Amino acid sequence: MLWALVASFAMVAGSPGPGVATPATPARVHPSKLTSQPTPTKASAARVSSSEDTAAERELLELANRDRREAGVPPLRADESLTAAARAHAQLMVANAQLEHQFSGEPSLLRRIAQVSALRLDRAGENIAHDSCAAGAEEAFMHSPPHRRNLLDRGFNVAGFAAIRSQGRLYVVQDFGHEVSTHTVAQTRELVSHAVNDVRRDAGLTALSPYAPAKLDDAVCSLAQQGRPSARLLQTAYDNRRIITYTQSRPEILPPGAVNLLHDREVRQFAVGSCYARNAAYPTGMYWVAILLY
Repeated sequence: MLWALVASFAMVAGSPGPGVATPATPARVHPSKLTSQPTPTKASAARVSSSEDTAAERELLELANRDRREAGVPPLRADESLTAAARAHAQLMVANAQLEHQFSGEPSLLRRIAQVSALRLDRAGENIAHDSCAAGAEEAFMHSPPHRRNLLDRGFNVAGFAAIRSQGRLYVVQDFGHEVSTHTVAQTRELVSHAVNDVRRDAGLTALSPYAPAKLDDAVCSLAQQGRPSARLLQTAYDNRRIITYTQSRPEILPPGAVNLLHDREVRQFAVGSCYARNAAYPTGMYWVAILLY
């Protein structure tokens, strides 16, 4: 039997049937729409006779990358923390003898990944199944459009696969993620600065001179802690009404509303503050950026 979902925070239900694939309606959920949920108890999992099949986990990765290679898609990199997240969920499936993407009281996919992983991810997806072997599970995934989309999604570049045997079944969880580039504060400032002056150059305007007000990065981190990328929260501290604030997994991508402000011929200087932070809205983190114009 096989159930699937393209991304987290949605569940499917159906009746069991060996060899039958029952795909869910694909759903993509932005991290900002996630809500906090209590951590599930795993005491029941300890009472179930089960064992991790590391050989099957390696086979699942090899089969996935074989299928991606044949489709002309870059391979997935295995990550231990994603494997740990997948195994924890697989143990819950074993404990409940049921296939679900999210059990009652269990965090959503990105949140449970964030509990065990330091990876910087801006999206994730999951396939689940039980079968007699890894090859059977992979074949079923590839014959189900939602699961196949996850496996061949070129936007995913990292994964963790779990395979746990229990009562003659192999429970499989495939957790996929898109790991974003890691930048220091200085590197982020440079990326954003280049983007700002690219906009100015394309508009035939002179480049802006950089300015470094005190504690701007700290102020941006405060916005992240509050979960509010609001320019108004910076106006009082920096006495400036021309402020651009945004969140992005790629900080060099400026928001559309920034263009009009950057086209202002009276602007001469600019400052960039940044912070990479995790919060309730972005459990695996996001770049928070503020641009002050003078």
